[in-house]
Amino acid sequence: MNSTCYSREHCSYMSWQEFGNTLELLLNKIEKYIHTHNITFDAVIPILRSGGIPASAIAIHFNILHILPIQFKFFGKKNHKCIMPPKKIKFPSPTPHFLICETNTSSGKTAQKTINIIKKQYPSAKIYYSTIAKVYGGPNFFEGIEEYFYGIQTNENFIASADKEKKLGLRPSITIFPWEIVDIELKEIND
Repeated sequence: MNSTCYSREHCSYMSWQEFGNTLELLLNKIEKYIHTHNITFDAVIPILRSGGIPASAIAIHFNILHILPIQFKFFGKKNHKCIMPPKKIKFPSPTPHFLICETNTSSGKTAQKTINIIKKQYPSAKIYYSTIAKVYGGPNFFEGIEEYFYGIQTNENFIASADKEKKLGLRPSITIFPWEIVDIELKEIND
């Protein structure tokens, strides 16, 4: 986002039904990849807090037994720390497959930090990244992953013109997910 101060007028609420439809799109993309590449995920790694919502559904859908959450917190504008690293466990496979799960991916800073921590903790792992919503203009790939899955793209950074937004099928405005509180989200964005 830029230096604009955003308000409720810049927001678009996502219903539970729209969230479910978007999750279904994401599940279908992941399922197609699983079958095409004949892989099984050993664990999902939700980026908490909101990444836990799609991660739980994905783990259940694909019968993935292990969930290894990770959590970050901002302390001021630039101090972004991991406050809960994923638990270290031994997997039967020497090359475990991990699926990182997030809800909304914009700059990708948290995603890349997560990937780096997982690579350090599990150097032989194959890492995949999934998000419900990928913000248009954000990264299309991350260093250290095998594949990047997303359900939809949004125009949360307000960089696509109305014509481009329509042509690309971007979800307009700042997405407020069904469980989110708009004032809290706006404060975080504007800070």
